[in-house]
Amino acid sequence: MEVENVLAMKGGHKDSSYTVNSLSVQIKMVRAVKPILERGIHENMRLKLNEGSIFRIADFGCATGWNTLLVADTIVRAVQCTIAEGEEAEFVVYFVDLPSNDFNSLLRMMPPTQQVCAYAENDGDNNPVAARSYFAAAVCGSHFRRLFPRKTLHICHSSLSLQWLSKVPESVQQTSSPHVYVSSDCEEAVGAAYLQQFDTDFTSFLTARAEETVDGGCVFISLVGRNGGTHIMEEQGTLGDIACHFEYAFQELVNEGFIEKDKWESFNLPWFGPSPEELESIVKRQGAFRLESVRVLGEFPLHSMTEVSRGEEEEAFGRSVANHYRSLFENIVEAHLGCERLTDEFFSRICKRATDKFEEYLSNQIELVVALLIKK
Repeated sequence: MEVENVLAMKGGHKDSSYTVNSLSVQIKMVRAVKPILERGIHENMRLKLNEGSIFRIADFGCATGWNTLLVADTIVRAVQCTIAEGEEAEFVVYFVDLPSNDFNSLLRMMPPTQQVCAYAENDGDNNPVAARSYFAAAVCGSHFRRLFPRKTLHICHSSLSLQWLSKVPESVQQTSSPHVYVSSDCEEAVGAAYLQQFDTDFTSFLTARAEETVDGGCVFISLVGRNGGTHIMEEQGTLGDIACHFEYAFQELVNEGFIEKDKWESFNLPWFGPSPEELESIVKRQGAFRLESVRVLGEFPLHSMTEVSRGEEEEAFGRSVANHYRSLFENIVEAHLGCERLTDEFFSRICKRATDKFEEYLSNQIELVVALLIKK
């Protein structure tokens, strides 16, 4: 399975779409990271504007939904605040993702343009501005490769995307094991292989951005990760929690005769949650960027419902968990199982377990590793 060909958040606007589910979970992380992003721009972005200056922003792994537009608004407004009185710039925001992304929904959600140097206010916490002050374009392709001309981007942004790998490590693909991700009873080599694949992919991302970003430009990233000092095999936080739930669903399908065991054993999640130390090591070795800051933000709830009234809300909680997982993983699960019917069966098992054992799910949390890099 080529990850690049099947990896996409679920499009559309139904209950299990990424657009709907990101407003209850990912929005909390966008709000938490927003002041860090604004401060990073205010303290590090120094513009020398000439007549007709164009400021270019790229959002890598943009997916679709209001959160994407809120990030674009935040960056443009923060940069506008750094521009000296009497100077003007026009802004272009490139929304970048794989060709399988639902760009149609994203582009239809965009508000109309207004005068591009205007200052726009947000229409409430959950909505983008009523009119945008930037030009927009969609760019298709893997962010592990070059996508823009040399030295044309001023700010690169990536949110909740870089934990996804370009592929499952080859050594893991060749191993038969009833696991879908790193766990405490996997061999040490499994964790090392995932870390090495993340190292390779993140280095490729930095190398491509180094070519595309102007000197002094900013690269701001936030991705699902883990606190430093924790062992790869013992603690993968959110990623490990989700993997456990996936293993249960696969086991149920095997036990009930829907699939053979090797179908479970051949499925592996292509992602890795790094620690700040691992991220810093890769940035220093790659060498094109100065790591201005890196930190962990934690205790974000993984699920939209953080409290459940026993005897009343268990089924609603189960549906919300299954919809959230479908918004993230449906495309990649269906590509592996081979048909829509089996995919429905798979997520129905997740729904049932979340309903029956909701207390195990309520404590699931997300940790983010947030970093600001400056092009040397």
